[in-house]
Amino acid sequence: MKIFIRFLLFLLFIILLPAQTPDKKHQTIKHSFNDAKRWAKIFENPERDEWQQPNFVIQSMGIQPNAVIVDIGSATGYFPVRFAKVVPNGKVIGIDVEKDMVDYLNNRSQNEGIKNLYSILGEFHDPKIPEPADFIFICDTYHHIEDRVEYFKNIKSDFKPNGKLVIVDFKKGDLPVGPPDKHKIPPEDVIKELEKAGYVLTQHQNDLIYQYMLTFVLGDI
Repeated sequence: MKIFIRFLLFLLFIILLPAQTPDKKHQTIKHSFNDAKRWAKIFENPERDEWQQPNFVIQSMGIQPNAVIVDIGSATGYFPVRFAKVVPNGKVIGIDVEKDMVDYLNNRSQNEGIKNLYSILGEFHDPKIPEPADFIFICDTYHHIEDRVEYFKNIKSDFKPNGKLVIVDFKKGDLPVGPPDKHKIPPEDVIKELEKAGYVLTQHQNDLIYQYMLTFVLGDI
């Protein structure tokens, strides 16, 4: 069963996009989903917990109960639903470029009675963050974003004072999950890109099995 799930995850990233536009060193993945219910069986499969380690990720972030968290690339809500439980006095905003995913997460939130979570439709070049956030969280999605330096420059005004940007993405190498190696962006390059956009690295963690976790703040803080 584990091999089957890993194969499905690998297939997911293989077929994410038909056409790619390389940005110098890395090819950017752009994808349009449909049938969110079908993808939820993969994204929300409990076996993902073994390598995604959501509890570790969330504990590492140091989230306060009244925090506003924006999850860019929220999909079916793997992290947003978990975030909502740790911010009972706060808010979680999921953002996705696929309407089917947005509708799915909003329906899930309503059906599960999660009152502090909702999802909105963003665009590839603009997530359309509706209010300042304590955390902007991007998991397994950074390598999908085009013109990343400009993208992250443009969302600098969407942070609260002392707000944090958290990036979780796949390490290079032959892994059983994640995109093909040519689409992966090593942490050194993520750090360089975000430094150009005006961010400062505050933490670099390698505790996850297949991923790195980077935390940034705005450079003028």
